[in-house]
This record gives sequence, C-alpha cells and structure tokens, in this order.
Amino acid sequence: MTDNDPHLANGLLPGIIAGLLATLAGAAGYGALIAFSGYEIGFAAIGVGLLVGLAMIAVRPTSPVLPPLAAFFSLAGAALGQIAGAVVVWARLSGEDYGSALVRILDAFPDALRNDPMSLLFWVVAAYAGFSFVNRRVKTAREAHDARAASSVPQPDKAAEHVNYFEPKKQP
Repeated sequence: MTDNDPHLANGLLPGIIAGLLATLAGAAGYGALIAFSGYEIGFAAIGVGLLVGLAMIAVRPTSPVLPPLAAFFSLAGAALGQIAGAVVVWARLSGEDYGSALVRILDAFPDALRNDPMSLLFWVVAAYAGFSFVNRRVKTAREAHDARAASSVPQPDKAAEHVNYFEPKKQP
C-alpha cells in the first residue's frame, strides 16, 4: 500500500478499531458504575456515546461510513454496559453464577425496557452524541479537502471568456 492509498487516507479501518475499543471500554465503565452503585445512571450512557465519538474523531476520519457506525457503537456500548451492570448486580443479590444471571437478565431485558423507556432515550442520545461528533469531523475534513482541490484547479481567465476569435488581434 502506498501513502496515497484512499483506504488509509479516509481513516475507515482506524476509525472502526478506535470505535470498537471505545465501545468496549465505555460498556465496561458503564457496567462497573451500575455494578458498584446499584443504580442505572442514564447520563453515563451518554458518556459512552461521547467516548466513542471522541475516540473515532481522534483518528481524523473522512469516510462517510463512520458517523452511522459511531451511532451504532454508542448504542451498543450503552446497551452492553447496562446489561453487564445488571448481570453483576443480579449475581451479587441472588447468589447465582454470572452465566445464569446473564441468561436471566437477557430473558427479562425486553420487558425491563418496555417498563423503563428512559433507558432507550438515553441510548438514543448516546447514539446521537457519537454520530454528531464523528459527522462534524467528517464534514469538516471533506469541506477542507474540496476547498484544497478547488484551489488547485486552474481557473479560466475572465478576460479570455469575452474574446472574439473572428476579430484580428491588436498589435502592441
């Protein structure tokens, strides 16, 4: 691969890797917060989205694929963190092992979301945060690239546009 390879220049692969790592770190942090406090703090879910967005813009992406991926990673990280925290809390309270607690939490999870739609709201805000950070960076980078490309293209001379080719040239 050369330095001019478009796949390296758009930051797609580094953005995906950074986003996945931030998703896992954010989910672990959110799960630990729920596990240690015993409360689901919705603003921490938004923190997962911010973490994913910041991690993905750190690689200076220009690929338009990354903003929707940032939204998905943010949403998934918030959901995984909430599930992980609930599993730890349930295992601690019931005395079950983590595998049994995970099965029990996953079975009850859809009903819990229907009873508490605020969790979904915080997940959507987390997804929006991740999307908007990365989307703003991608748009800015693409506009700067387009401006550089436009300035390097030679512009036609305005005086040459009104030349009458049937009239003899004036001698200096």
